[in-house]
Amino acid sequence: MRCGFGCLEPKAAKFFHSYGLLVSQYPFIFLLSPILVTCFLATGLIGLEPLSDALYLYTPTDAPSKTERRIIHDAWPLVDGTFVAGRAVTQSREVQVAVVARNDGNILEKVFSDELKTMESFIRNNITVEFNNRTWSFSDLCLAGPDGRCANNDHIQLVSRLYHHGINITYPTVRLADKSAYIASALGGVKLAKGENNENIIVEASAWLLIYQLKFYPNEMSYISGLWEREFKNQMDSYKKRSKYISITYFHSQTLSDELKRNAERLAPKFIGAFVILVCFSVLCSIVTIKGSGYIDWVVTKPILSVLGVSNAGMGIASAMGMLTYMGIQYNDIIAVMPFLVVAVGTDNMFLMVASLKRTDRNLKYDQRIAECMADAAVSILITALTDALSFGVGTITTIPAVQIFCIYTMCALLLTFAYQLTFFCAVLVYYTRIEEQGLHSIWLRPAVTYSSTSPLNVKLFWLGSQPPKALPSCGTVNSSTSSTSLTSSKHLHHCTATSFFRNWYAPVLMQPWIRAIAGLWYLIYLALSIYGCSHLKEGLEPANLLVDDSYATPHYRVLERHYWHYGASLQIVVNNAPDLRNPVERINMDKMASTFANSKVSIGDEGVQFWLREMQVSEDVHKITYDDMKFYDQAAKYIYSDMSQPWVVDVVWGRNNQSEHVIKSYRFMIGMRDISTTTKQTEATNTFREIASRFERYNVTTYMPLWLFTDQYALVVPNTMQDIVVAVACMLVISALLIPQPVCSFWVAVTIGSIDLGVLGFMTLWGVNLDAISMITIIMSVGFSVDYSAHITYAYVISKETTTTARVCDALGDLGWPVAQGAMSTILAVSVLSDVPAYMIVTFFKTVFLAISIGFLHGLVFLPLMLSVFVD
Repeated sequence: MRCGFGCLEPKAAKFFHSYGLLVSQYPFIFLLSPILVTCFLATGLIGLEPLSDALYLYTPTDAPSKTERRIIHDAWPLVDGTFVAGRAVTQSREVQVAVVARNDGNILEKVFSDELKTMESFIRNNITVEFNNRTWSFSDLCLAGPDGRCANNDHIQLVSRLYHHGINITYPTVRLADKSAYIASALGGVKLAKGENNENIIVEASAWLLIYQLKFYPNEMSYISGLWEREFKNQMDSYKKRSKYISITYFHSQTLSDELKRNAERLAPKFIGAFVILVCFSVLCSIVTIKGSGYIDWVVTKPILSVLGVSNAGMGIASAMGMLTYMGIQYNDIIAVMPFLVVAVGTDNMFLMVASLKRTDRNLKYDQRIAECMADAAVSILITALTDALSFGVGTITTIPAVQIFCIYTMCALLLTFAYQLTFFCAVLVYYTRIEEQGLHSIWLRPAVTYSSTSPLNVKLFWLGSQPPKALPSCGTVNSSTSSTSLTSSKHLHHCTATSFFRNWYAPVLMQPWIRAIAGLWYLIYLALSIYGCSHLKEGLEPANLLVDDSYATPHYRVLERHYWHYGASLQIVVNNAPDLRNPVERINMDKMASTFANSKVSIGDEGVQFWLREMQVSEDVHKITYDDMKFYDQAAKYIYSDMSQPWVVDVVWGRNNQSEHVIKSYRFMIGMRDISTTTKQTEATNTFREIASRFERYNVTTYMPLWLFTDQYALVVPNTMQDIVVAVACMLVISALLIPQPVCSFWVAVTIGSIDLGVLGFMTLWGVNLDAISMITIIMSVGFSVDYSAHITYAYVISKETTTTARVCDALGDLGWPVAQGAMSTILAVSVLSDVPAYMIVTFFKTVFLAISIGFLHGLVFLPLMLSVFVD
């Protein structure tokens, strides 16, 4: 059987008409069943365990950096006896401390270095934890280096002593005879002068970065190390207040997880506030007054219905979260913003259903009113539920786990909320329509009193109610004396001033030629600003943005940005398929490769290369040693392992070749980088080094630094977003085509979706929001919301029986203008409580939702009606 445009619309209306009669016949079953299901599924919340691994959640699963990190970790696993600061590829149980001289002082001067030494001693000796009747200090938990000792930061005091004695210190690599040490990744904010041989000589510096690596295996040891990290944070919170000359910032491996939890904890009271606001808004929207007076009609006004309508969304949220917990779908803390969204969308459908009920004839029996209400609301609520749920369903195909999990939870919550609206809330409507039919007070369920000017004040305030009119009156202000005819009649009359305003005032003014011209100009300005914003789009969720604004770790990230990411940060370069280094030509090739990396525009030059092969050559020159090519590997081993304190002890992987000879199978070296302080420059550096690595394909070269995990997110978030938008729009168009009878309307729905998404992307950039995992969620959501606003108005325009475009616009806006406005206002009210949360992630969610709703609302009530009136006859 063929299905053309709008083929499902009459079938849906017929089905929901029959469904409304069924619910009217057995309302108790439809009321009780969802409550029992919710109670059962909500028990899953007991076992809710948040997943808070920020690197897993906010970096793409197919990120190249994850492969690069695994390659290095497999070749050089971080175990006891292998730790070298700056070469670890995991931050498990790692503590960072940045020390900056106060008042722009020189951190190398004695007063600062002495206080730094005192702090070092405090961390190593005074910070302890108790576990299993034993006291654990840093020395018990530290991961040892190749020399069997804990990393002791001796280089700090060594450099300071050299400086005190007036000895020139070269930078970024300190050299003493044939010994060298790269210090640019540890000493920051350096000012330089030129030495005799054009070398960089340190004049002064601002900061030191210290690393404390703890054991993270076996599990018990990792647990104790975790306790030490938390004790470290508590002790340093008070210690830094006592320091006179240095400012101290710090960060540990649990910081991001802890801060994500703090984000979620701050949302719980906010959700209560949002719920109360929505209940109050819904109750206010339900108020209807007696015609000719300002007193409330307590038969038609149903405040408890509004409360239950909002609670319906809460049932859907609790059920979805419990069900997915039972299914093993892990919860993460960003899902804490999901209830704000779902409760607002759920309220939107409630408004549509209540608006449809108000358009029915009060003289009909309650079951017929419910049937006609459901038939009238069928397409609208189907469009809202399916498009919103599908837009998040499409979001599950993304490769960013946080977005994927959020979309799964939100999609399920929306679908369950929709199911409960068709069962629980529809049953509640049946009961309240019965109460209205009997002329009972909607709260006290006692007969209401007919209005009389002589009634006592308490009766006027709390007991007045109306009866269904027997004749068709004219449409007036907010009243219950007026009533509409049956939905099968050719003209619908409306109960409230808002619907009358949209039909009789707003729509006719909107259709005036001069207003249409202004709106057209307004739309062109909107497009221009949107395109301008998109041209300045910034990608990426920076690590610091995962923190709350008042986090103790935020100053630490700012120190890294200011003092270390401009100059000196280290990059690991791995030669996975090392050539035969007994061949001098291959050694020259390796040296040239190192120079190629070192001399790129994002590197600090050959002086930043930390390469055992080069250091071996320096030793050869200093000691006048000539190496035998055929014995190169023996001599290399002798050089590398002659000093176990040197970092390249762990830079070489040995193996045997086809002739069973002992050879170097792979190795790594380090280079220093410059100018990676912004997301754009970090992405540029990532791409530059990967491109250089691709030139040496036969050596299978890998490049990596921890920031690469986030730069891959920057690079992939745009294609992921575009992919999701394209798939979502295609799904939305199929739904629109099936439910809206006129093919050209699907085209205008698509145009509206594109226009709204363009505006969201452009204006969020102008509002200081990056395109990242958080904004990506709401951009996906905006596709569904775009369809809500466009499809509701388009559908009402198409089915209107008016003959002129102006009259059809008035009819469409008269029927759905107020419910659409209610839905937009309820969503904005729900998320408005998030606007003052001091966390980038939460404020970003608020900003993007606000933009999606307000821009969609503007299109639904201004731009789209005008487009339809011009292009659709």
